[in-house]
Amino acid sequence: MLHDLNLAGHVVARRSGRIVAQGPPSDVFTVPLLAEIFGLEALVVPDPATGAPLVVPLPRS
Repeated sequence: MLHDLNLAGHVVARRSGRIVAQGPPSDVFTVPLLAEIFGLEALVVPDPATGAPLVVPLPRS
């Protein structure tokens, strides 16, 4: 299990024991899904070095 979202190569997102999304980070790491699964307000931007999605948590409002 990996807790640093920016290091993931394949993602299986689960909520309440059920798989809600899986695949490469570019398919799974979306703003709505991060909010639904993790309660995380974040931006998802391309990493300037790799182009992979980079999850940037936002401060809670």
